[in-house]
Amino acid sequence: MTTAVSKYKRDMTVAMVLYAGAIFGVNLGFADSDLPLAVMIPISLIPMLPIVLVLRAVLVFSRSWDELQKRIVGESLAIAFLIVGGGTFAYGFMEGVGLPALPTIWIFPAMMLTYGIASAFVSGRYK
Repeated sequence: MTTAVSKYKRDMTVAMVLYAGAIFGVNLGFADSDLPLAVMIPISLIPMLPIVLVLRAVLVFSRSWDELQKRIVGESLAIAFLIVGGGTFAYGFMEGVGLPALPTIWIFPAMMLTYGIASAFVSGRYK
């Protein structure tokens, strides 16, 4: 295993453990809470701190990729961006005629899922 891959796995594991702890901690902290909104908002954002570590790990790892891998990732991200962006844009119009509002928390997971599927197809073109 390359040094870049091992460092990426280590950094992601640490970030995900911290993220899971933050999610559980925040949810336990909000159970039966009568805190004012001004206090609840910053507390609700605590799980985003480990996500900064995830972003850093991905960016550091991406610097180790060769040109082909960067091209595959770039094409896959563009496809995911266009599909999810176009889909949520279209759904916004449908909300105007009565469909329920789309919770924005699902947009990023949809983007990652679409990226994964697109990546499988794009990388298949280069094999």
